[in-house]
Amino acid sequence: MTNAGTTGGSGARQVLRGGTVLTMDPRRRVYSPGAVVIEGHRLAYVGPEASWTPRPGDRAVDCRGLLILPGLVNAHTHAALSMFRGVAEDRPREAWGVTYGLPFMDRAVPEDYYWGAMLGGLEMLANGITCIADRLSDMAIIAPAFDRIGIRAVVCHTLWDVGRSLEWDQAMALIDRWGVDRERRVHCGIGPHAPNTCSDDLLRRIRALADRTGARVFIHCAQSQAEVAAMRSRGYEGSVRALAAVGLLGPDVVAAHCLYVDDEEIGLLARTGTWVAHCPASNAKVEGRVAPAVEMLRRGARVALATDWAPTNNGMDLLDEMKCAGLLNKVAAGAPEAMPVDRLLAMVTVDAAEALGLGDLIGSLEAGKRADVVALATEGLHLQPWANLPATLVYSAKGMDVRHVWVDGRQVVRDRKPLLADAQEVRHQVGRIWRRLDPRGSAAGLADR
Repeated sequence: MTNAGTTGGSGARQVLRGGTVLTMDPRRRVYSPGAVVIEGHRLAYVGPEASWTPRPGDRAVDCRGLLILPGLVNAHTHAALSMFRGVAEDRPREAWGVTYGLPFMDRAVPEDYYWGAMLGGLEMLANGITCIADRLSDMAIIAPAFDRIGIRAVVCHTLWDVGRSLEWDQAMALIDRWGVDRERRVHCGIGPHAPNTCSDDLLRRIRALADRTGARVFIHCAQSQAEVAAMRSRGYEGSVRALAAVGLLGPDVVAAHCLYVDDEEIGLLARTGTWVAHCPASNAKVEGRVAPAVEMLRRGARVALATDWAPTNNGMDLLDEMKCAGLLNKVAAGAPEAMPVDRLLAMVTVDAAEALGLGDLIGSLEAGKRADVVALATEGLHLQPWANLPATLVYSAKGMDVRHVWVDGRQVVRDRKPLLADAQEVRHQVGRIWRRLDPRGSAAGLADR
């Protein structure tokens, strides 16, 4: 295979040819064999291989035996906390509390989160996730990790003023550094933590900031019984109603989870065009519950899919998340026909891109869009036969099937190896951090052996 190089921008066009191309365009066209031409940061051609016109200097990537699809979009995650994978298993929901505290987190220092973000970010890239919405404190340390590995990210510094000091200046400094321009691969949103941890005054202030800057708002909402109880103590019958009261619903808002919502609140989400980031694996693990995503979609609410974080998912794999979403929602709805495969594919591509305000830039393979592209191997025994392409992707494919990844026209993964960071260094650094966090000793050193 002729490799395509690691850089976007000027220079030779990269031509991915010979594979099957799943476009996720409005007509959901599939080309086999197809060709995808990357010129600079954008897609110059997507279509049948026979109709592609070569130019002198084109650099070909042999994609025979590969499925070429849009980069996957993760609508809600906290990549830096991947280093706490496996530390909070089989807890009752009451044990998570308001802060979702994790064992050993109190021993972490801000610099640790850089390596946690490297770990989580590289894992997601290797699994075909090319764009994420990520929010946490210490985002000034985390965002450079995303920039280094080449992933597309909307980043937010968490804002919270109930029971802790508001870090408004840190959030504003992050916006000053990375901006809110959607054309930038790493840019800022605004990240209020949740209705119960933000005062009404802060939520109104955030609405004003979003209106002034055009930044998108990312908030946890109705994620726990404790949260809903706290909102009732403030006079609101539900978290969605609380956000409506302060003007913080709308098409520029992504509300993660929305587990505990009633019919009226589903109607509010639908009427306002508010996006819901559905995190089925995480919700099942923390709350033992499935968000009413089937009913939300039936009522016209807008839903994208997300992994949430490694402590409550353990694997940052949107291909796996689609299967989880499909099965859990069928069970929750008591309807095997619920949550069809075409809908699930849209929830990690075109719909998730729209949720992040990037629908005109990414989410499908169309000429003129940014070149966020994944090539997935099709020869695995678990994938045979490819009788139904969408169903095989949703219920059989795994992140481990991903072979190559491009973001903004730059190849960032080749043959499952990250190109812009040393995976072995990341494993070593995370192992070193973990041995400090847990001095009793653990299996963290296995990665170094």
